[in-house]
Amino acid sequence: LSRLNAQHVLPIIYGPLYKNSSGHWNATVEGLAQNVLKMYMEYDLDLYDRCTAEYFKQEEEAKRKQEAVSHRWAQIEEMAQENARRRMMVTAG
Repeated sequence: LSRLNAQHVLPIIYGPLYKNSSGHWNATVEGLAQNVLKMYMEYDLDLYDRCTAEYFKQEEEAKRKQEAVSHRWAQIEEMAQENARRRMMVTAG
């Protein structure tokens, strides 16, 4: 059943399987995830490679978005500090 629907199933489960295959706290879960990935890789290498490429593309995009959010928050904090300094100068003056 899993092989019959590999085109639909693997793109959905690849990310969690990959994450669990390389660093899950439970060694059994890690081993099972590695076995499932290996099974799909042996079954359809082209599909596996596409899922791998898409996963890393999404991870890189998520990283860029997080960096952009962090940068924007730093700008907002800097603006808030500048506003606070200006208010203190007006109040003191």
